[in-house]
Amino acid sequence: MTDTFDVVIVGYGPVGQYLALKLGAAGYTVACVEKWPQPYPLPRAVHYDHEIARLFKTVGLDSRTNPIIEQYDNVYRWVDADKEVLLDLDWSGVGPSGWHTSNFFSQPLLEKELNSYVDTVPTVSVFRGWEAQEIDEDADGVTVTARSMRPEDAGALATRTFRGRYVVGADGANSFVRRWMKAEMHDLGFQFDWLIVDMVPNEPMTFDPPAWQWCNPAAPTTIVPGGPGRRRWEFMRLPHETIEQLNTEETAWRRMSVWGLTPENSVLERHAVYTFRAMWAQPEQWRKGRVLIAGDAAHLTPPFAGQGMCAGIRDAQNIAWKLDAVLSGRAADDLLDSYGPERSNNMQYWVNFAVGLGEVICVLDPEAAAGRDAAMKAAIEDPSLAPPPPPPPTLTAGTIGTHPVAGHLSHQYRVRRDGVTDYFDHVVGYGWVILSTAGSPADALSGENLAWARENGAVLVSIGPDEGCDLVDVDGGYAAWLAGLGADTVVVRPDFYVYDAGALAGLDAAVTTLRATLHATSSTSSPVVA
Repeated sequence: MTDTFDVVIVGYGPVGQYLALKLGAAGYTVACVEKWPQPYPLPRAVHYDHEIARLFKTVGLDSRTNPIIEQYDNVYRWVDADKEVLLDLDWSGVGPSGWHTSNFFSQPLLEKELNSYVDTVPTVSVFRGWEAQEIDEDADGVTVTARSMRPEDAGALATRTFRGRYVVGADGANSFVRRWMKAEMHDLGFQFDWLIVDMVPNEPMTFDPPAWQWCNPAAPTTIVPGGPGRRRWEFMRLPHETIEQLNTEETAWRRMSVWGLTPENSVLERHAVYTFRAMWAQPEQWRKGRVLIAGDAAHLTPPFAGQGMCAGIRDAQNIAWKLDAVLSGRAADDLLDSYGPERSNNMQYWVNFAVGLGEVICVLDPEAAAGRDAAMKAAIEDPSLAPPPPPPPTLTAGTIGTHPVAGHLSHQYRVRRDGVTDYFDHVVGYGWVILSTAGSPADALSGENLAWARENGAVLVSIGPDEGCDLVDVDGGYAAWLAGLGADTVVVRPDFYVYDAGALAGLDAAVTTLRATLHATSSTSSPVVA
């Protein structure tokens, strides 16, 4: 017997959970096929940014009020061996998305929270203890055959098949789905072993600031929050150390004793040695016919920027809105071809950024470290000596328009409607957004384009300083943002990236182009059968 669904997701970590929630909320039947019978109980990812906080709110997780989230409001400091400041990255306040720039959490608690939301979605089914073994694709769908990993089936050759119109592999760094796709990984050659130690102090510990990197060539060390009530340390493996020597409880406690933590005043939650790597699948190989990959299955990011899980959640959001459009018949299957190129460009920015930070801390030669320290301290004294900040991460290919801001993450500010003041999303909802400071977007559209916008659930709003508009721009944020873009109208995609911007008079032409892009067909518009 085969269980049939709209989408089969292989893997049930945060990326698979988020994707299941988005597709389930859109009304699609989803199977989540997870190898392990029980959730993994130990910490892994610990950080996400303002963009991910905004995305999490779309599935119910409010980072401002949820007790499992620790909103960060300080700098991320880098210091030399003598703990003198080399670099401060400002992680305080809110980002352009309207949410805190930095948020810390414990992954098991995050997964438990997301799973509680999944439990309320009747169209999503979770199958724990089933390891994907085979994938068979045909013209109409994909069949995944899995073998049981459940204790009750020990010794038996129990198998089960799941069929979906599409399959998404969110099954981690050792992804079976990626191997089946034969996706080639591009490796930057950045590879270091680090001991990860997660601690639960019995009493609160104070660090100023709470997150920092100790760029000590004798012992490069990371010290960051691990979510409310938790702390994390990471220690780079030195040349004379073996992984086996590092990966022991004795070593973990010895390293912790330097920081005043002992078995009497704290709990060692986890110790593990990880190899930090920087690599990604070739962008055109994130999709093969009806099969896609996301998260660590598609890319690996060193942890120094706290962007590993973030990249996977962005993948899931990109897949979610495009699968919704394709499955509903509102877009051609070709739309999914843009997934890899769009996400890969954006993801590569963060991988390269993390590698750049890693190249600062992963220095063991004292002379090289001294040169690094001198250059970074000089840049503090004279900012003109510092390298220019990198451009923001963007989508540089795919479903985007022609304005220079197209492909950039959109901004979010407070608005007021009918006496309610809150951030834009909370007042108007989610999906396609067409917003203008020059008048009504609906009035600027042809009948055909207005019908398309309504069919796709687009939010069309005018915004201004007073009640004469659909929304009041409470703090003037939207007026300032659009003025800075040299535009009065912006079209925002369901993943919060800008599709296009310009004058209200050009909106109808922009929507006509968007419709043509979504409905484009070609000789490969039908999924390619493996």
